[in-house]
Amino acid sequence: MKLFSTLLIALLSVYTSYATPITATVVFENLTEQTTVNGVFFITETNEKFEINTLSSFTVELPEKGKYEFRFHTEDATALTSYPVRITERNNTITIRLEKKAQLNKGTIAPITVTTKDISNLSTEDLKSEISKGTVNFIVHGLAAISPETFEAFKNEYGIGFISKNCIVDPITYKTSQDNNTKIAAYLTSLFGKDWEKKLPAQPFGLKQ
Repeated sequence: MKLFSTLLIALLSVYTSYATPITATVVFENLTEQTTVNGVFFITETNEKFEINTLSSFTVELPEKGKYEFRFHTEDATALTSYPVRITERNNTITIRLEKKAQLNKGTIAPITVTTKDISNLSTEDLKSEISKGTVNFIVHGLAAISPETFEAFKNEYGIGFISKNCIVDPITYKTSQDNNTKIAAYLTSLFGKDWEKKLPAQPFGLKQ
């Protein structure tokens, strides 16, 4: 009986430790000349959004430690959101890097600020399901000066879209982008051989030409 009680207490302790709320700190790295910023900070897993109108650091409460997706959208600048793969008590800083907006030429697809969702661990069936919903995209870092019609033609044929993101790639985004693109490429190759590569409108990040 004593052994059972000890095990129960241990299990409750483990559960409690996983359920302990985590406070994460959001900081800005401002590379613009702006003294303030207006935007919205999103937390995907908790379905929360926060209106932000200052460059001062702020905190957000998370239900527990683990993997989260954060993103920041603003019309004032180009934003890149980076954060640890897992948020823990010691690793809990989210950095929003603000850069001047690039001047875009006609026919250019602009970078977006949404942090990439990791699909590299999806099963083939789950990936197929996501593709059918139109939510799977190759990732291109930098500006792709190609007509939108060309990207649309590829998506109509294969179900895969394209997202253009910032030229500067932090280590977390680098790995996620490369893993996602590799996963998509392997899926397309299993269905179409190498023919699909000839129709790429832009080179996905991390794939060999």
